[in-house]
Amino acid sequence: MKQKQLLKNICILLLLILICLTGCGRISDGDYAASVSLKGGSGRAYIESPCDVTVKNGQVSAHIVWSSSHYDYMIVDGKTYYPINTEGNSEFEIPAELGKDMYIQADTTAMSEPHLIDYTIRFDIDEGNSKKTATDSAKEAERIEENTSLDAPHFEGLDYISTDKNEYAKCFAIHRYADGFACLSVNDGRRYLLVPEGKKAPEDIDSKTIVLQRPIDNIYLAASAAMCNFDSISAVENISLSGIEKDNWYIESAKAGMESGEITYGGKYSAPDYEMMVEKNINLAVESTMILHTPKVQEKIEQLGIPVFIDRSSYEDSPLGRCEWVKVYGLLTEKEDKAESSFNEQCRLAESFDKAEMTGKKVAFFSLNSNHQIVTRKKNDYLAKMIELAGGTYLTADEGSVETSSSQLTISTEAFYDYAAEADIIIYNTAIEDAPASLEKLMEMDATFKKLPAIYEGKVWCTDKSLYQYANEAGKIIYDLHEIVSNESENTDFFYKLK
Repeated sequence: MKQKQLLKNICILLLLILICLTGCGRISDGDYAASVSLKGGSGRAYIESPCDVTVKNGQVSAHIVWSSSHYDYMIVDGKTYYPINTEGNSEFEIPAELGKDMYIQADTTAMSEPHLIDYTIRFDIDEGNSKKTATDSAKEAERIEENTSLDAPHFEGLDYISTDKNEYAKCFAIHRYADGFACLSVNDGRRYLLVPEGKKAPEDIDSKTIVLQRPIDNIYLAASAAMCNFDSISAVENISLSGIEKDNWYIESAKAGMESGEITYGGKYSAPDYEMMVEKNINLAVESTMILHTPKVQEKIEQLGIPVFIDRSSYEDSPLGRCEWVKVYGLLTEKEDKAESSFNEQCRLAESFDKAEMTGKKVAFFSLNSNHQIVTRKKNDYLAKMIELAGGTYLTADEGSVETSSSQLTISTEAFYDYAAEADIIIYNTAIEDAPASLEKLMEMDATFKKLPAIYEGKVWCTDKSLYQYANEAGKIIYDLHEIVSNESENTDFFYKLK
């Protein structure tokens, strides 16, 4: 009896010790900035450090950003994870262990054939420094947006004249003042006061206002989606540094500028070449909202005396609202007439077909990734909205169980078949995956594809790879989609029929 009681007491003691150890080692719920170390592969790839880490109910997840856009999936603890973004370097949300080496795999398409590479990754955090992280900065910007007014601000000594009327855009407003001054208000709370050449900004400007002294002719463009706006108003010459390399551009004027040396690669948004920015006399850094995840980079650029403009065109609800941001770049580069003309042309194209011609044909949009899963878009994606504006009915999977804010969905081929069997037209997205060489090759990619009526009847189109770099041509894309949905046109500027 005594031995049994002794064993029981020992078991209870061990259990109490285990509970104490577990409790003491557990980190509080919250958002943290974690240092990241990565080993493996060729040694050239890296993950941005620090990264955002979230702890909730004892579970740890990390938001990681790779040094390239070529990673199409990761395997962590036997489970496959896919990118949560479609533009820029590959981003993932993965489970993490703190203070331990983790063995992961990542598939890269940068080589001639996809390769699954083994890595060891480690996340370390200092709980005491968790109060202000990159995620906090991004969330703070979102909170500001909810309470931001786009009304014209008062500047001492400047007479307000008027505010431009936007047709579709809701995320910016342009205010006019006497003597050629203008103020651009953006719905993240930032205001940009444009000061004419040879004049000075008023004194006592508040901290929310960023002064932009004209001419703005040496730009570091990290927001690659904005290049199309510079292209459409013949202002690519105002760009000196690019945040992506030459081979990643589909816009001819951008490629030509880099080939001639007029535009130089200046490092990606999270790791710009500060010395080069100073050497080139950069007078404006144009960033996407990704810069909010690397606040120290933004601070460093501003410390160099370079103002930072954050493009929020992707937050527009309407494709034509996003397109209307060309007016912003017309204002920055003093080419407003060209910007107005460019935007009006896109509106004309979007409205150039008879609404009676709208067929309501059902359209499915997808690509097949290297892990043999379907990548498609939610109904809130701007391409899905353009299909609807073109007279089609966009089909997608049930989004009820999807928790991410990303407009991208990754589903099984069976789940795709469940709704794509109803499609009159299927469009293959080549933005991430290369298009199949022919209709026959597409059917060979998966057994279910042969059973889809739209595929075996030959009603399949592919996007041009340049599509996502031309947000400024939303009207033309809508027009092209209408030509496919209503007239089954085989070749347009942004789509072609697969045969």
